[in-house]
Amino acid sequence: MDNQFQKSNLIIVLLMLAFAACGLLVQYMQERAAGSQVLNIYCWDETFPALLAEYYPAYDPETQRIGPVQVNWFIAPEIGNGYQMELDKALSQQDSVEQTARIDLFLAEADYVRKYTGSDKYTLSLAELGIGEDDLREQFPYTLQAARDGDGILRGIAWQSTPGVMLYRRDMALEILGTDDPAAVHAATKDWQAFEELAGKVQEIGGTMLAGYEDTYRLFSSNRQHGWLQGEEITLAPALQQWVEQTRRFAEQKKLLPNRMWTSGWSEAVHGRTFCYFGPAWLINEAFMRLSLRTPLDQGGRLEKGNGTYGLWGVCEAPQPFFWGGSWLCAAKGTDNRELIADIMRTLCCSDATAWAMTSGQQIHFVNNQQIMAKRAADPSLSVPFLAGQNPYPVMLRTAYDMPDPTWQMTPYDQGMHHSFHSACIPYFQGQASWSLTWQRFLATVWSKHPELQDKSFVE
Repeated sequence: MDNQFQKSNLIIVLLMLAFAACGLLVQYMQERAAGSQVLNIYCWDETFPALLAEYYPAYDPETQRIGPVQVNWFIAPEIGNGYQMELDKALSQQDSVEQTARIDLFLAEADYVRKYTGSDKYTLSLAELGIGEDDLREQFPYTLQAARDGDGILRGIAWQSTPGVMLYRRDMALEILGTDDPAAVHAATKDWQAFEELAGKVQEIGGTMLAGYEDTYRLFSSNRQHGWLQGEEITLAPALQQWVEQTRRFAEQKKLLPNRMWTSGWSEAVHGRTFCYFGPAWLINEAFMRLSLRTPLDQGGRLEKGNGTYGLWGVCEAPQPFFWGGSWLCAAKGTDNRELIADIMRTLCCSDATAWAMTSGQQIHFVNNQQIMAKRAADPSLSVPFLAGQNPYPVMLRTAYDMPDPTWQMTPYDQGMHHSFHSACIPYFQGQASWSLTWQRFLATVWSKHPELQDKSFVE
């Protein structure tokens, strides 16, 4: 009787455990199903939503859905590190919010990608998403290295590479050099000595070489001997000291206009007598073509020669090979949409068909696919009206292969440090502050943002 009673109790306990397990399983499956119906994406502007709408066929931008999955966009401008602050706040709450409120996918720029991909704190590895090294064989090496953690594990993926070029005014080149051929213009600006000599000739015809103080900054920063930090010490590489000296000299000699980058004066210089600007494909495609139009598209203007300076530009290699920017896709730790995120990454970043489509038409995209870019560079029929019919990809491809690997100089603090350094230097360029005061102002700004770096600084 006792044995029978014990057996009955045991059966009841086992049944209760089974029902409880089933209940937990059902609850888990319900939560999993609910979570998989929402995809939360963090980014800093409308570029990525537009990219997804154009090149990911399953996404409907009108309903903002991918099949049954609702896409929620969280867009925070990068001004004053605003995007990073919003992203960091959301990531810090990842384990405490409901599954449907968690970040699934987010973007990171070159100036801070290492902050999010340098460890497993924030991101899943690509291997956890089922994306292997073979999927990435055509990508430019530095874009992979930038997203690896200390153990070499890849935690982000980029659809673009960002080798920089020099944009120059063809009409002014003809006036000064007698030719607007890209090879001839590059020969006249092949190094910084030649660049400064040409700046003098530009001045002789009533022009200025540069539109603002920061225009050559990325060339020097890409060729630094070391990054901002050596250990935890804030340091100024000799290359950046050279930028400071050259910019101060250009400002004193009026070989540049007294503008900050992206201001109205800097933008308006596109229509004046400014000889050159510097940037990668995204700068040309997302900003410069629009800036060149005297009559904007929304006011009836057309992308055609005669509307502002559209069609008067060419590109050649810069005095130094450089890169600027780039965007990496990262899968947030805690996402329940791994398969969907992996498919988005493969489609936008690994597909030859997508890369080919991105480099078609009149826009300029330098995609993260060596094979596709080599084909585009070798295409004699490829013609961009904004560049007077020039194919820009041979110049960009040569720069991509010549560009020094920038990943060793990247730190999690780069975006704030670059911007703080620019701002601190402006009074110095204007003759309103000594170099010592400039450096102290820069350090004070950095320390206020990153107290852990205080009292660890020196200048080489």
